[in-house]
Amino acid sequence: MAKPPKQPSFRILSPNAAKNLAKKNKSTPDTVQSQTIGAPLTPESKIQGPKLSPKRPFSTFFSNLRQRYAALPQPIRRTCRGLRILAPLVPISLFFSEHVMQLMWVKGPSMTPYLNEDYPQNHTKSDMVLVSMMPSLAWPWQRQLRLERGMVVTFRSPANSSHIAIKRVVGLPGDRVITRKPCLKESQIVPFNHVWLEGDAEDPDRTLDSNTYGPVSISLLTGRVFAILGPRMRWLNWADWENGKLEGTSPDGSNYRQAVRDRVVKEAVKMEMPNLD
Repeated sequence: MAKPPKQPSFRILSPNAAKNLAKKNKSTPDTVQSQTIGAPLTPESKIQGPKLSPKRPFSTFFSNLRQRYAALPQPIRRTCRGLRILAPLVPISLFFSEHVMQLMWVKGPSMTPYLNEDYPQNHTKSDMVLVSMMPSLAWPWQRQLRLERGMVVTFRSPANSSHIAIKRVVGLPGDRVITRKPCLKESQIVPFNHVWLEGDAEDPDRTLDSNTYGPVSISLLTGRVFAILGPRMRWLNWADWENGKLEGTSPDGSNYRQAVRDRVVKEAVKMEMPNLD
């Protein structure tokens, strides 16, 4: 005859015994559950997870920046892309205009009639010229600055250093120039490292030039005009000044400002570099 299955037996604990047993189970470490059955419980048997490397501040900054950029509206993002393309062009254009070539607008009557031909009829018009900037980046012993009579140059006015003026080179170092008003001297020897600059205007009251502030140091020169772009395109050839033939100044272009050339005695004094010993 088969025996009936054995019924499980239950142990009835007192309230104090049940509390002690519960405290004992809580004090058992969780790592016991992860140990292999029958393996001894040792401190080395604890499972350690992978260590996380510390976050880099720069990577976090750029990550946040990319997230904020992605959250911007599309028109703003397109504008930012355009600025990113144009940003490198700004320093390039500044370098080109300061040291290579520059566009300038000529205002006033001091260079009439060669520049601003219509000034007597319209005082608001101005000619646009192309200026070759002087070589200022080379080493001092490599700088080659060629100046000739008849060149139209730009320079910082000795009367106002913040103002860029434009005049014609009339006298070179060693030349004797017969001055005109308001200069108090009858004649002036152009000293070493200086030039005599005058405007083309016949009326001396319409031009502020070397007759007012004297010879101009070469260090103040900033550029040389070699082309007039508007309103009528033409090239400036300084050799035409010596011949008295400048395009656009008279019907036949001859004897332009002959009285100015007659006031200059070329190489009246032999100039040599000063002795610095």
